[in-house]
Formats: sequence, C-alpha cells, structure tokens
Amino acid sequence: MGNFSIAKKKVEGHTTYHLADRKKKMEFAIAPDIGNWGYSFKVSGHEVFHAPASLEQYIKDRGLGSGNPLMAPFANRIDQDYYFFEGRKYLLNGDLGNFLRTSPTNFPIHGLLSYDKRWEVVKTSASDATGALMTSRMDFYKYPDLMAQFPFAHVHEVTYKLKGGKLECATKITNVGNSTMPVHFGYHPYFIMDGPREQWKLHVAAQKHWVVPPELIPTGELEPAEQYLPGCTGELTLGDTFIDAGFTDLARGKDGLARFWVAGLTRKLEVVFDREFTTAVCYGPLNWHYVCIEPQTGPTNAFNLKHEGKISSLRTLAPGKTFRASYWFVPTGY
Repeated sequence: MGNFSIAKKKVEGHTTYHLADRKKKMEFAIAPDIGNWGYSFKVSGHEVFHAPASLEQYIKDRGLGSGNPLMAPFANRIDQDYYFFEGRKYLLNGDLGNFLRTSPTNFPIHGLLSYDKRWEVVKTSASDATGALMTSRMDFYKYPDLMAQFPFAHVHEVTYKLKGGKLECATKITNVGNSTMPVHFGYHPYFIMDGPREQWKLHVAAQKHWVVPPELIPTGELEPAEQYLPGCTGELTLGDTFIDAGFTDLARGKDGLARFWVAGLTRKLEVVFDREFTTAVCYGPLNWHYVCIEPQTGPTNAFNLKHEGKISSLRTLAPGKTFRASYWFVPTGY
C-alpha cells in the first residue's frame, strides 16, 4: 500500500472525497455538491481550517465562514447590482438566488459558485508518483441561471492535490465562447492556529495596500502595506488588531512565488501564491477565532474599478484560451 489514498464516503447525505497522505499524516475532505468546498484539512489529527459545525449548518447559514470556499466568477464584493466589461453593463438578478449579500451595504459578494450543487468529479488519482488528487468540473455555460448573471461561456476546473507535505489548489478556466471574457476569482480559506488568537502572528508578503472606505470597496488608490498595518511585512502579533484588507504588489522570491503565513504557538501555515494571484485579502476578525488569507486574481470590485478607470488592467481570456492559477497550503509544526 502506498502513502496516498482517496476515499469516497457519505457524510450527512453528501458524497464526499477524502485525500490522504499517510506519511505526512495529512487528510483533506471535499464536498463537490456544496460548491466543491474543501471543508476539512487535518495534519496529525489537528484541523488547519476553521471547521464547520456540520455540512448542513454550513448550507443553512449561507455565509461561508469555514473551510476553503471558492469565490467565482467574481471575488468578494461588487459595489452595485451590476458590473461593466468592455463598456457594456451587465445586471445581477437577485431573484435567481445564486449569490450572497453582505450587510450593511447589501452588496453582492463571493460570486455564484460557493454553494452550487452541480460540480462533477472528473478525475481522481492516488499514487506515490502523483500524490492524492481530485479534479472537479463546472460546465458554467450549460446553466441559464449562471449565464444570466455572468454571460461568458466557460468551464471551471479545480484540482486539489496532496503531495510533498503540501496541499495544492490548481484552478483552470477555459473560455468556450466566441467572445473575450473577464477573469476574476479567488478563494476564502479560514485558518485556526494553536494558542490564544492575540498571540498569533501574521506575515503579509505584499508591498501595497488597497485603500478602502468603510464599505470596503477599493478606491483604486494604493498605500504602503506598512503604513496601513505597521509590522505586517515582517512578523505582526495580532493582539487586539482587527484586520480586513486587500494587498497587492506581492513580494515574490526568485521562483515567482509569494509566501504569506499565519502562526500560533507551535503551528504555522504558509499560503503560497503563484504569479497569477496578484491580490491577497487578509481578514482577522475579533469575534471569531480564525484568520483568512485569501488569494485573488485581482482586487475586489475589479470589473467596475476597471470601467471607472481606477485600475489600469483586468485579466481577460480570449475565445478558446485557458487560464491557470495555483496556490499551496504548507503546514509545519503540527
């Protein structure tokens, strides 16, 4: 028997997949029919994620809050019930019920796919050569309720892989339509460390902070990350600091990777971004015992910021082309 395995189970009536690396004592669980949601990541029996009370409670709450949800085809907030792309205005229809809102602004938030049931598992593999991996596919273009909100025909694929003491999340988007489409997505992982929250430490691998008003919509202005959150580019002790901020101009090594991390008394979790993830949202609330480091392919509200001339570029994908982006969770001290 090799180090790696994949098990298919029934949990609370949901078909779930469980990737395991016996040697590294790592286990990762995914619920494809709940937005392809990675809901548990354990190392030596300890949760890395803020885990849900139950799968059904997570569905009932409809507010994310645990695991590693996907935000697509837009990440975080949009500042209106519409957005622009290439000069055209596209309306969001709240009556379709496939996006969330955030109080007190009531802005649309977190995309359309976080709770979608229609993900299909298309590949699994477990071997010492490949590690334990699973690919899920969402044929976005097949569903009128999704296309009504984001009328760009595409296929979304996500591959999770355990190997080498890391959990990789690789996203592939293929434009199957006849027109250029905007690309803007992210993930919203929730991490817990050992020890008191006020003693946790955070490292922000970025040089700039997106300036925001109280509504948390970027103005397009940038300021030094250290000006917004002194100490964050080194080793910031959280203390009683509330954090909800977007960062860019990432500090990358010679390999092109940016390494954010959060650490407790002995445990540490690195979140490593490849070049395609250009923005990170760091969220550390005071009333919850978790910290989020969220990879995004652009700033919050990117569609409308580009239309308003507040940012200079927006990622796009030509017909027939494919976009790929990866990030990794690297736990140590567990």
